[in-house]
Amino acid sequence: MTRRTRRRGRSLAGATRITAVSATTATLVAALLSGCSPTPPAAPLGEAFAAALDAASVPGGAIAVRRDGVTTVYPAGVADADGTPVTEETLFGYRSVTKSFVATVILQLADDGILDLDATAPAAGTGIETTATIDELATMTSGVPSYSTQAGLVDLLVEDWTRSWTDTTLYGLTAGLPEEFPPGTSYEYSNTNTVLLGQIIDTASGQSWPEAVRTGILEPLELNSVIYPGNALPPEDAATPFQVDADGTVEELPTVRASAFSAAGGLFGTAGDLAGWAEALGTGSLVSDSAQERRVSEWHDTAPDPASPYYDEYGFGIGRIGKWIGHTGNGLGYQALAMYHPESATAVAIVVNATGPDPDLPAHLFEQLQELILAD
Repeated sequence: MTRRTRRRGRSLAGATRITAVSATTATLVAALLSGCSPTPPAAPLGEAFAAALDAASVPGGAIAVRRDGVTTVYPAGVADADGTPVTEETLFGYRSVTKSFVATVILQLADDGILDLDATAPAAGTGIETTATIDELATMTSGVPSYSTQAGLVDLLVEDWTRSWTDTTLYGLTAGLPEEFPPGTSYEYSNTNTVLLGQIIDTASGQSWPEAVRTGILEPLELNSVIYPGNALPPEDAATPFQVDADGTVEELPTVRASAFSAAGGLFGTAGDLAGWAEALGTGSLVSDSAQERRVSEWHDTAPDPASPYYDEYGFGIGRIGKWIGHTGNGLGYQALAMYHPESATAVAIVVNATGPDPDLPAHLFEQLQELILAD
């Protein structure tokens, strides 16, 4: 199976070139060149990660490894244009890793007998006409077009980067569009799928999807840093998002509210908590054995979608890269990865505060550093 490393342009989830609203790159570059971490990483993995970020001209990030109940975090680089060092407490946008949280709540509702995963997904009031099942939404086999690839989204962003968003606005970008293919017959990654799953959670559970994620996942796992800002601005302890051009130029991006990503990519949190989530996702600790089996046994080749994130195969809100399972995320200044290796019971998380020429940078860093990750 072939992994795809290129994405279509003009996508919220891609690496679209965006002109900075207020570029302060001189300060940023100076901070990068002077070495900005309070103490250089001492471990080989930390050193290699910091060097890899420098090579990619990425301002900052963190890698976290969790094994035997212990999480080790290696921060690197800067969190903002003032040169503030990234720390273990710095928040990053998880982007599409959010999908794995939402899909887990869907599995929990199925475990409770509230949802039938093979039933047609309710889409009333969205303007989206589909006969796809809930399962087909979660496995990216629904054929529902993605709102993030529509030109209208870019138009709305350019008109007002800091606008507040509703799911109704996101649905409106694809309302009336034909299916990409009959449900269940192919694979195409679509952010609209997971926004619909969020709405299904709202209706079925009586809670908003962020509240259901909080009560069903964040509280049991004590992932205290993870939040959904919604239409509020990200908190002050969140890293600033940047764009890296092909020539290595770094520019600060405007702040786009998490509601533009909604259930498809709106969560923020630390690298350490993301590693904790990678472990729970990979082991299935929050769902039944049968639900976890469904999650990791129904794999779909990602080759039919050249714009798909970097996976060998995709399952029920989860992807596979080699012998690792988890999820990645990318969009407008943040990239993330959360992966679990069943053979060694090792979880890893990578977060960075830049998008650029490589829309799958965390996955490529993960593969590059895999031996050090397992040896850490």
